[in-house]
Amino acid sequence: MKNKILEQHLAEAEQPMKNFMADLLEILGRKACSAQEPELVLRYFGAVLSIRLLSFEGDKTNSNTED
Repeated sequence: MKNKILEQHLAEAEQPMKNFMADLLEILGRKACSAQEPELVLRYFGAVLSIRLLSFEGDKTNSNTED
């Protein structure tokens, strides 16, 4: 799946998914502010996922973005 498709699915997601994403961003933001690596590792149905915050709109300290 391409990023654009995933972004569209997130934009159209129901409230539980939006709450999950908000929680993720809050946790990653707190880690970044406390000089920790802004990364989470999730284990789900045998898969191990690494979620890392690369940048956040308005964040002047990290200008790296990936499209």
